[in-house]
Amino acid sequence: MLEQQLHLLFPHVCLICRKLLLKGEEYCCSSCRAKFDPFTTPRAAEELLRRTIAEHFDETFLFERGWCRYQFHKKSPLQQLLHAMKYEGLYNLGNSFGRQLGEWISSGADTADIECIVPVPLHRLKKIERSYNQAEKIAEGIAQSLQKPLQRKLLVRKRYTVSQTGLSAAERKKNPEGAFQVAKGVVGRHVLLVDDVITTGATMAAAASALREGGAERISLAAVALAIKE
Repeated sequence: MLEQQLHLLFPHVCLICRKLLLKGEEYCCSSCRAKFDPFTTPRAAEELLRRTIAEHFDETFLFERGWCRYQFHKKSPLQQLLHAMKYEGLYNLGNSFGRQLGEWISSGADTADIECIVPVPLHRLKKIERSYNQAEKIAEGIAQSLQKPLQRKLLVRKRYTVSQTGLSAAERKKNPEGAFQVAKGVVGRHVLLVDDVITTGATMAAAASALREGGAERISLAAVALAIKE
């Protein structure tokens, strides 16, 4: 909350180092952003994402395409920024990350057949607690970049789940199973499913399963970052 108040008072200060932002910088200065660990190409990101998910799901979780912009490391400047977005009320960061991710996606792929963008939903009680869903804010930015319809209410989380943070790989896989369902509505044949960070892919797998049950034929994945084993 203190971080949010400080940024409301001093909106042109880097959220990480507190230095004044220069023209063209947004939320984070160039020096701190240089400490992020971006993927070199969309293909490199997708290959590592596929390997990460295959380690935990073998061939039981298949997806069309996958995009992540950064490699996520604990105690990194990127983690600080994502934490501010997720827990400290700085939801506009999600839009900024989403626009960047949308540009990254369109730079190396034909997205014409993606019919809609769906954020991984929060349970209604958790959304009341936080007041917004960070994945939805990221999805908004992607939708703006790709000029695709955003389906905020297509997927719902019907069961409250504990945070994946701190859980073992086995617990992460089991925790979100059966937690999602498709609300009444039309599911696109090719859906882009969006979250903030992918660790094992368990949340994405559970959400994708619900979308397939609702009629989606193909599902692609997008996240700001992919967690790296350290």
